[in-house]
Amino acid sequence: MSEKACTTCHMITSGNMCPKCKTANLSDDFSGLVIIFDPENSEIAKAMNIKEKGRYALKVR
Repeated sequence: MSEKACTTCHMITSGNMCPKCKTANLSDDFSGLVIIFDPENSEIAKAMNIKEKGRYALKVR
């Protein structure tokens, strides 16, 4: 099964539903990957408005 990114929160998942926002708005057309381990102290997480650790796409189409 291929990975998809949520069009709402950009979290990357291999399932049919986003584990973070519980929507099925997923796209297989995404680019870039950022892995957030410590969202409270990460400048990238703050810039992307990410509050939970995980794997995120930088751009989702």
